[in-house]
Amino acid sequence: AREVQEAFLPQQYPTFPEGVAPQKSALRFHPRYLPTATVGGDFFDVLRLSDTEAGVFICDVMGHGVRAALVTAIVRGLVEELRPLATRPGEYLTGINRGLVSILRQTKMPMFASAYYLIADVGRGQIRFANAGHPSPYLLRRNRSVVESLRGDDAKPGPALGVFDDSEYVTATRPLAARDIVMLYTDGVYEVDSRDGEQFGQERLHEVVSRLARCEPAELLDGLLAEIQQYAGGNQFIDDVCLVGVEAAQ
Repeated sequence: AREVQEAFLPQQYPTFPEGVAPQKSALRFHPRYLPTATVGGDFFDVLRLSDTEAGVFICDVMGHGVRAALVTAIVRGLVEELRPLATRPGEYLTGINRGLVSILRQTKMPMFASAYYLIADVGRGQIRFANAGHPSPYLLRRNRSVVESLRGDDAKPGPALGVFDDSEYVTATRPLAARDIVMLYTDGVYEVDSRDGEQFGQERLHEVVSRLARCEPAELLDGLLAEIQQYAGGNQFIDDVCLVGVEAAQ
């Protein structure tokens, strides 16, 4: 099961434009994936939409272990099936939600997944995104040492996937500049306790990311994980951890 699930994750990443060497690509990807069990409930994918646009999908299924892993397999199938909608983030999440609700209704099991989908568009210099109950990614504007959350215009995410069959998700837009990094993550990153039982939390996560904002993407992600593990003092992550860095190189 672990081998099959790892095959669901991207094995290599598209380049922008197509055919250039990875180090010359206008968009570059830096993932970190740490399941807490043999199989996990986190999933991400990178879609090539055009020579200047990449779609990045991340989700976190309730719980972990075999049941959560099976739901990630369903979500992955819907991500592929509904790819014609992938240029419109809100409609894409709306379609995935309807498909997931229809399938889960037959199982009679209460299951849901938070998800976030964005398009990094270096041609237009913008990010388009929609959120289904997921922690908002960070946008690191490295030229200005500014870190902001990628939230929708009303600052509230839509419902998690698999809960309501009539949920509709809204697309929001933000500027994207050269050297910007988007860091998508699942809540397992900050739901880690110290030896005193205090959770790492989102506020501390923002502080560490802000401090590491000028680092290169791989150094940023590895440094963040190292700080979290040091804070935990030997405690293990209690939930699956997924980080995906998206770098606008030019």
